[in-house]
Amino acid sequence: MNVKAVLGVAGVHRAESDLANKVGRMFESLVLLALLAVFVQIVLFYSGYVFEPPWFNALVWGVFALEMLANLFLVRDRWRYVRQNWLNLAIVVLAFPMINWGSSWVLVVRSLRLILLIRFFTSFFKDAIIILKSNRFGQTLIGFALLIIGAGSIFAYLEDRSFVDGIWYAIVTITTVGYGDVVPQSEHGRIFGAVLILFGVLFFSLVTANISAFLIGSDQRRLEKDILEYMKQTENRLAKQSLQNEKYVERLMTHYSAEIASLKKELSEMRKRERMEEINARLHQDKRE
Repeated sequence: MNVKAVLGVAGVHRAESDLANKVGRMFESLVLLALLAVFVQIVLFYSGYVFEPPWFNALVWGVFALEMLANLFLVRDRWRYVRQNWLNLAIVVLAFPMINWGSSWVLVVRSLRLILLIRFFTSFFKDAIIILKSNRFGQTLIGFALLIIGAGSIFAYLEDRSFVDGIWYAIVTITTVGYGDVVPQSEHGRIFGAVLILFGVLFFSLVTANISAFLIGSDQRRLEKDILEYMKQTENRLAKQSLQNEKYVERLMTHYSAEIASLKKELSEMRKRERMEEINARLHQDKRE
């Protein structure tokens, strides 16, 4: 089930033309900037600073409206686009700058736009799931969490600190941040801290290595996709060229067959004329004799 389609924020369907998908991706960046502007405006509102110039609201609404109109113009299946982006359409209609919702509903309507962030978060979650599935990265993170909890508990026992302080010390030590607000005071605590640093470097290297492998792999997958697309286009061009060659050869064969048949006919007529001339010559000779 397509969650984004059910929520009405699916965007341009993958089955649409390349131009429609390209323009859709371009507008996604503009919409993300508009959502960031809306988020900043809401934060400023709750901070006591009201920023509501008419041009700003019209500009933000124009981005959403322009995305809707451009995509509707480019996609082939417009009903599918409207059906899978009903929330986009509702936001464009409800947030029309000329509609006066009153002070109590303006913030609600603007906050409704932030629901469109689901479109971007779902893509992020898909990538996160792919990372977790690759190279047992999910199991590595579970081991990482167990290491933090265990190390925090041991540190809290050795240093007679709270469990929260132990967890905080384990996190900043394993990630090699080292704020220095929680430090070991005893000899056993320092020895344990040194061992934890070694394990932390190892585990943190695994985390960064898996993320780097995913980023490199995504580029490789994109390259393989481009190569496969190029091979398909080349195959289609070769198939069309082969079909054209077959038609051309067929026309040549038809033409030469007609020419050969015409030559055979002319040759046959020439032979008939020669025979008739021979017969006439013999008859003429016989009359003389």
